[in-house]
Amino acid sequence: MKRNYLAAASVAALAFAASGARAQTMDYGSLEQLFGEPVTTSAIGSPQKATEAPATMEIVTADDIRRSGAHDIPGVLRHVAGVDVLQWTNDDADVSVRGYNQAYSPRLLVLIDGRQVYADYYGFTPWSALPVELSEIRQIEIVKGPNSALFGFNAVGGVINIVTYNPLYDDVKTAGLSVGTQSSAEGSAVATAKIGDKMGFRIGVGGRSDDDFSTPQPVNDVGTRRGDNRGEINVDGNFQLTDKIQASLEATHSQADQTEEIPVYATYWTRYGTYSVKGQVVADTPVGLIQGTAYSNWIDVIDFGTTTKTPAFTFNNQVTVVQLQDLYKIDENNTVRGSLEYRYNTVGSSFIPGAHISYDVVSGSVMWDWKILPTLTLTNALRLDSLSLGRDGPIAAGSPFTNASWDLTTTMPSYNSGLVWRPDDVDTFRITAARGVQVPNLVEYGALSVQVGPLTVGGQPTVMPTIVSNYELGWDRQIAAIGGMFRLSAYHQETDNIAALFGTLTVSPTGSLLLTSANIGNSQADGLELSLKGKIGEDWHWGLAYTPEVITDGPQAANVNKTDAETDFQHTTPVNVVKANLGWAGGKWEVDGFAQYESSFYGLAAAPGAVIGANLVPISDYLSVDGRIGYKLTDWLTLGLDAQNITQSSQQQTAGPIVERRVYGTATVIF
Repeated sequence: MKRNYLAAASVAALAFAASGARAQTMDYGSLEQLFGEPVTTSAIGSPQKATEAPATMEIVTADDIRRSGAHDIPGVLRHVAGVDVLQWTNDDADVSVRGYNQAYSPRLLVLIDGRQVYADYYGFTPWSALPVELSEIRQIEIVKGPNSALFGFNAVGGVINIVTYNPLYDDVKTAGLSVGTQSSAEGSAVATAKIGDKMGFRIGVGGRSDDDFSTPQPVNDVGTRRGDNRGEINVDGNFQLTDKIQASLEATHSQADQTEEIPVYATYWTRYGTYSVKGQVVADTPVGLIQGTAYSNWIDVIDFGTTTKTPAFTFNNQVTVVQLQDLYKIDENNTVRGSLEYRYNTVGSSFIPGAHISYDVVSGSVMWDWKILPTLTLTNALRLDSLSLGRDGPIAAGSPFTNASWDLTTTMPSYNSGLVWRPDDVDTFRITAARGVQVPNLVEYGALSVQVGPLTVGGQPTVMPTIVSNYELGWDRQIAAIGGMFRLSAYHQETDNIAALFGTLTVSPTGSLLLTSANIGNSQADGLELSLKGKIGEDWHWGLAYTPEVITDGPQAANVNKTDAETDFQHTTPVNVVKANLGWAGGKWEVDGFAQYESSFYGLAAAPGAVIGANLVPISDYLSVDGRIGYKLTDWLTLGLDAQNITQSSQQQTAGPIVERRVYGTATVIF
């Protein structure tokens, strides 16, 4: 472990000396003025409209975030077509793209300014622990479908790329306070400062305290509602070293305590502590825009049991990533990007003091963006990841494995290919194919090993990556008559080697029963995304989206009498989802409403009296309504009234506790 850590540090030092940054070096404000709309650089490294990207992408702007009335990122994303949100508790939600949502949803890669905030130890995103305030987000990019070759592994359902304001280019000074139901109190502040035109700094701080819902809990979960709290601070500095070299440094810390749903569909009270440091340098050279990034993330997690305040599980996970890439424009029609990445990931094994699971990943990727004709562009990307697994420390009693069992290497190819045709000024057609890789999380690899009655439960080293393949047709059409756009996407998606923590029951050579992780089957999804948005005059805007999807699980994964709480997607994904929004702004007033309809489906809930296992619970179709009213009292002060689930005091949206109506009064100051 020391050898690997020193190797990572050495590579990081070399990368800092020679290379540079990614999205944070872009002046998004100037690019928006140039393109006349929000733009992205995340797919190919060069600025482009979302409709021109070689993948299906939505961009949620800072104005959209403000007018959503949301108080967290899942609350913003729930209004986006093709995004699924399970609201388990007041502060706990899981997010997926195009179905396959579940507790600790693993298929979505989440980035903040290019830094992974996806938690590898259990393979999910703890949204409340993300060290970013809504008011410092410039835009959120939602990239749909597998995008491992463009963004990295675990981007198999999609990517959420959060882009914050760059203090070299953006002047943001704001503070906000809110109070509301569930004893909610929240405050945040964001400030930027420039020293000359060569240095810019941004600091964001925030805190929140609230109670969980008061709706009934299962008997086994009583005692987990102990109050929710969140606090975070992040500091970002950007430096123009020369006309052609820019650098940035970032440090963050967050802590979140919350009642949450865990993958066995029981409720725990969990405490998260996260830390990160990141450095970037970008250099415009004769051989291209050379970029490098180095960062480390630490996350400390304590899950508390339901009846006592004694920790039930603890995890201490660290990931160190070093990236080096070169974006080179060969000529007017051809751009290539080559990337190298080294990753070291380690976690202490819960219940076995002194044991660690870790892996090293060496990755290489190449992208070629070819403008075949002025109206036709082909983008191909290929990535190869080589993962070397390892373990040290004591072995659990009764385990058939030794540390040598983890001395394994896995090679994982992935690709993205997209053909974009713009025959005129109003139409864009897209054909894409992709293969994405979801690496087993560290718990599935063996970071959890516990005795439950006669069973030894935990991960094991031979579980294989999950592979997701996607084939898609898309059509976007600008419609001047409504001042908006129509979008159609049709996709077929195949998932192979679905990994499950409780995938197989075997008898060890010593005669003990083992319930371990395993690959348990396959699944496929066929779906459409239909959306239409527009304006009425200067004051009104509206949107409507319909996203039908049918998931068919293979014979191993489709088991109605569930003994595994992770793998029924066919029954737990609603077939029909409709989302609509309507907004008006006039003078000092803004009014926005959002509605979402989901057809009936099943949720997973812990089997009564069982330690492990879940049952399918029917969830009736439902309509939820959110809204916001804002009034600009002065040039610097805006008052707001935000609400979720307006029409009902409580509503069954998952197999977990019933969700309550939430209402907040807010005050926002711009300095």
